[in-house]
Amino acid sequence: MNSLGIYFGTKDINLVETSGKKILNNIRLPHPKLEISGLEEKVPADVKIMALLKDAFRSYRINANEATFCISGQDLVIRTFEIPLLPQSELKSAVSFEAKKYIPFKLEDLDYDFQVSFNKKNKTSLVLFVGIKKEILANYISFAKQLNLKINSLEYSAFSVLRFLKLSGLPDAGVIASLCFDSKNGDEANFTVFENEFSLFTRDFDFTQEPAGFEQTAELDLIGQQDKLLKEVRISFDYYNRKFPDKQVKNIYVVSDKESHPELKSFFAESSIPFKFIEMQKVLGKTTSYSSILIKSFAAALFKSVALKIKINLIGSRLKVARTAAGNPLALLDGIKLDLRYIFLGVVVCVAVFGNGLMRTQATQQELTAIKNKRVKISTDLASDNVEELTGISSKYEEKIAALDNLVKNQMYVTPLLSTIPRALPKGVWLESFSLSRNKGVPMELVLNVGVYLEDSDQEFESVNIFLTNLKKDPVFSRYFKEITIGFIDRQNLQNKNTAVFKIICKNLPEKK
Repeated sequence: MNSLGIYFGTKDINLVETSGKKILNNIRLPHPKLEISGLEEKVPADVKIMALLKDAFRSYRINANEATFCISGQDLVIRTFEIPLLPQSELKSAVSFEAKKYIPFKLEDLDYDFQVSFNKKNKTSLVLFVGIKKEILANYISFAKQLNLKINSLEYSAFSVLRFLKLSGLPDAGVIASLCFDSKNGDEANFTVFENEFSLFTRDFDFTQEPAGFEQTAELDLIGQQDKLLKEVRISFDYYNRKFPDKQVKNIYVVSDKESHPELKSFFAESSIPFKFIEMQKVLGKTTSYSSILIKSFAAALFKSVALKIKINLIGSRLKVARTAAGNPLALLDGIKLDLRYIFLGVVVCVAVFGNGLMRTQATQQELTAIKNKRVKISTDLASDNVEELTGISSKYEEKIAALDNLVKNQMYVTPLLSTIPRALPKGVWLESFSLSRNKGVPMELVLNVGVYLEDSDQEFESVNIFLTNLKKDPVFSRYFKEITIGFIDRQNLQNKNTAVFKIICKNLPEKK
């Protein structure tokens, strides 16, 4: 079965579909958040992302049923902190209490998970805390549902880099650091320190900037990015050494483009930090050009094949909370101390409300009985002419009911009919407008105004014929329309593009279905 990894970066979205460790599809999409068109700003970014993903799935015929979402650090809250060694039953509440000190917003706004590394010698626990805002997680879950995908995991991109290091055959024991950087792509750089695959420290650098002007060359821009990167790495090492003075980094593994190697090599040589450059081609093949977004999405696709010791599961944590609340409502009361005085007061209030409602119901029932007793009693013996009159009235009502029933049964539901049109549209064809008319005694007529742009008139005409064939083959559409023809063909200028315009006429609706 094929595996799929989708990396949602700061600048690009990259999809990698694999069979084993072989790449079947590598699809790079521009991130819609970076678009600045006035018209595009009116469309939410998540809607544009969904449209891009659906188009990629259809164009490249991706048939994976599961996927691992690799996301950048800008969507996550990642903290590492120490707490005293506590029993398992007290661990969750202690982590929640301590996490509030390190996050910039309310814990209730997050879906989060954590992992603990125990140090029995020092009687402390090192906690790796990873959280994501609930609305952001809801967007990713929505993407998966609309693509009919099961999410294996929502993985932090730096952890995907660690999986790539394992694929490279590097030892992961002891304290090591990883640096993933791509000066050409402008992707988020990741600096992370692990101890036996447990994350001690992580930091992300985003160097995405607007163009500085015509005088700025690519070479100067590269030098500027490298200077910023080295400055950030130096600050990160200083902070890490202050936080973990007893955990010295044994080696740093660098994953970057070759253009950055000389500067990085000089920097690490001066700082006396052991380092090693990782060649992506050894894992993905000699013909593969370097790309950090490819590395992260490829490693995410191998989530099940190459396991990590980091077991953060944001999706599972969200589902666990939902199941706990649904299966055991009293679980929500854990940690709340009950006062018997308040319980007694609550019972008294409930009894009072129930008693008042019962008294009012009895009074209403008695009033209703009295009204019924005052009604005039009508004899059931009717004269023959009255019976004939009632029979005539009954016949008229039956005719009206039959007419209404006929309207309900024979009405046409256009939603299933119209929903077939987008499924029948091939690439390069779009629906501009449609009109539906139905008059008494005249078969219903559906007119579709279609636009086509493929830079080749023959291909455009062929695409419209494919569209007509798809409509004729559709069982729902062909049930209503037996005659589908092209009314006229014209060309028009749309956004400086010479596009073809077709009018398609659909007729001959059966009288009764």
